Amino acid sequence: MIAWIDLYRKELLKVNGFSPSTVETYVLSIQAFLIFAREELKMDVRRIKGPHLMQWMGYLKATGIGSSRMEGHHYALKSFFAFLQRAGEIKSNPAEALPLLIHRKRERTHCLSTPDAFRMLDSFDRISWQGLRNYTMVSLLWALGLRTAELTGLTVGKFEIGHGKRIGLLRIRGKNKKQRALFVVDRLFDTLVTYLTHPESPKKKLAPLFPAQPNKAISNNRLQRLVKDQAKAAGIVPEVTPRVLRHSFATEMYLQNVPLSAIQAMMGHESVAETSIYVHVSEKLKQLALDAIHLSGRLSWE
Repeated sequence: MIAWIDLYRKELLKVNGFSPSTVETYVLSIQAFLIFAREELKMDVRRIKGPHLMQWMGYLKATGIGSSRMEGHHYALKSFFAFLQRAGEIKSNPAEALPLLIHRKRERTHCLSTPDAFRMLDSFDRISWQGLRNYTMVSLLWALGLRTAELTGLTVGKFEIGHGKRIGLLRIRGKNKKQRALFVVDRLFDTLVTYLTHPESPKKKLAPLFPAQPNKAISNNRLQRLVKDQAKAAGIVPEVTPRVLRHSFATEMYLQNVPLSAIQAMMGHESVAETSIYVHVSEKLKQLALDAIHLSGRLSWE
């Protein structure tokens, strides 16, 4: 069984091209299922049928996990049993009989206004190192539209200075290992430099840019909680999350006459259609032809 897991992991990495973190998520899901099959179902995995998988999915649902995690377990089962079928260990894939998961419609993410964004940023106490770190993280989320995992995955060496007066470059590792580079200019550049020159900030290039403790990056959950709590403390309603800040970035860029194709590149999206979901403006404005990049006002951090 251990050999199967290793081969399954290699297939996901090399054939499917998934990131190592995604692969490990699927492997952990299958390992949990195998324990369930052995201890609860008392069955060899090669004898598993559709009803047994339904028992597993029912067990997972009873634990209260969210729909996105349920979907991950669903895909892991299908891919693992497809792997066993290709390996000749089973004749058919029992996971193919699993019903499609029904997702609750996700409410459209709202957009944070620019005045509220600055009210939130101004509420940080930047005297302490932790306050400066938190201020810098939220500044990057809002001014560059980073995903949560993209920010927590940054290392010191990903920020490069020397690209011009008050101009730096931040190299981002996005979804599916895709790389992109974003310019950090003016006030945002000053903020990041001030943070990095603080005596308590990390200095080694491979060190996490935003650590929670020495050599350990702040977690995604902690960052999300920090954003929510700070917005609430600043008196901003409704709830603010890193995703809300990402939507706000896309909308503000669009309103500043940045073409959707440029916003797509900055956000690391596969298509303009995906980017358009993040833009919160009237349908009339969406129909306007935007053909120039023009950053102005406070958003450009001048």
